[in-house]
Amino acid sequence: MICFVSATGFTGGPLAIHQAAQKIQALGGASGVLYVRGRKQARMVRSSGGHIKSAMGYLRRRKIHDNLRAFGFSTMQAFSKDAHFIVPEVFPGLAYHLLELGCKNVSIWWLSVDNFPLSELQTLQSQRVFRDCGHLCQSAYAADFVRKNGAKRVAMLSDEIDLEPPADIPDFSDRSVDICFLPNKAKGADRLISDLSQCFNVRRLENMSRDQILSTLLDTKIFLDFGHHPGKDRVPREAALCGAIPVVRKVGAAAFHKDVPLPSDLLIETEVFFDSDRLIAQVKSVIENAAAYKSEMEAYCQLIGAEKDIFSNEVRALVDGSVFGGDA
Repeated sequence: MICFVSATGFTGGPLAIHQAAQKIQALGGASGVLYVRGRKQARMVRSSGGHIKSAMGYLRRRKIHDNLRAFGFSTMQAFSKDAHFIVPEVFPGLAYHLLELGCKNVSIWWLSVDNFPLSELQTLQSQRVFRDCGHLCQSAYAADFVRKNGAKRVAMLSDEIDLEPPADIPDFSDRSVDICFLPNKAKGADRLISDLSQCFNVRRLENMSRDQILSTLLDTKIFLDFGHHPGKDRVPREAALCGAIPVVRKVGAAAFHKDVPLPSDLLIETEVFFDSDRLIAQVKSVIENAAAYKSEMEAYCQLIGAEKDIFSNEVRALVDGSVFGGDA
């Protein structure tokens, strides 16, 4: 049995966790989800009769997001201590707690690096987690980070993009939106966005359904990513599949070619995001020379398309217990 620990809210992490748990079942394995709510919830996970249980009475009063409930996992399960517990990187205290409760097979799933509570990195508790837990990494960035911090059992567990763009992708020149971006990744960039809006048709990706996001990406030339890439972000990959060109900050996972294999012209140093003139010139250059990136974008999209098979193989290694049998 593989037990994934998940928060109850609907964000990128819980979605990926539920997709992995569902894929395990599709491959004939046994999986479940142990729901917790917030980092302080870790101590509400208890040991009883050789099993690990959550304080479900607490959770019953707080609705698990409908999009997570749709996966159909029970909220009332107890898991044997012999299960393989997979804990997201945002809950290192819970991973430590499971070790203390006698669970022998605990792994951290590093869906990001920067969302780990870095202020706790050098505590003995966190250092025990690095040494005694397995480490499943969504990105090469994460694998590099955990190895530098003493992890010995390291393997890849990536994710997959479930977006299916139409067969007929609109031509780049026919698109009406020059730039789209995620406002939640652009805190601190208000002045820069205002300057960009003077030169380009700029669209915010917010308060949209999945269909509206797809429609916008299909009508956009540049997806401009202001974020810090704590892992391999989904939206730049989705933008590429829709024929938009991602232009991203070269930080975090975006600084690792294995994670974000884009041409160097599309990987922008942070200092440029503090210089409107330089960034405007860079975006203009990309738009004017879009044809020069065609072959590289096609190769990038092929890699994204292969992620489903890669993810399936990684999940199979979890099911058969060989996940840490080789190097990541």
